[in-house]
Amino acid sequence: MLSINSKTILAFIVLCFTFHGLFAQKGQMFPTMKAETINDKVITLPDHTKGKATLIGVAYSKKSQENLESWMQPIYSTFINPPKSDLFGSTTYNVNMQFVALARGIAKAAEKTLKGNMKKNIDKKLHDNVAIVLGSVKEYKKKLNLGAKDDPYFFILSPEGKILFVTSGKYSPSKMSAIEDALYDYTE
Repeated sequence: MLSINSKTILAFIVLCFTFHGLFAQKGQMFPTMKAETINDKVITLPDHTKGKATLIGVAYSKKSQENLESWMQPIYSTFINPPKSDLFGSTTYNVNMQFVALARGIAKAAEKTLKGNMKKNIDKKLHDNVAIVLGSVKEYKKKLNLGAKDDPYFFILSPEGKILFVTSGKYSPSKMSAIEDALYDYTE
């Protein structure tokens, strides 16, 4: 039987490995992804967003896509279309934003159905910011150290495409605050 000290040490080691897996990609270049927006524009990430900081949200299951959608309105209101007049002098962010759904090598017909459902369920003002990546989900899971299938993952990229910050999970004000803090250096 493990002693309390041994249990504490074991829990700490497990926690370290968990955080290492989530944050191991910090400092690396974001992998190249060929994608198509739900408005049928072909883009290549991160090239499409180079030149200014970028926030990319990635989902790779139906549940993670639902959790990713919990972020869409807060991100839109904060980064894409912030309020025009602000009496409190809040920060204005000059960042790109892209939501990405990783889809396993689905057939062209299924891609159209997926895209159609997304167009119907996602606010029109976000259509250029939502893209589908077809191909090997496994490849991107490995390159981005994606873990829990139900979680969306958010990556802040430097203007050159290097990963600066990572968070995951359903929207929460504290996670949004951490993203805003990480983007603070890229404000105008």
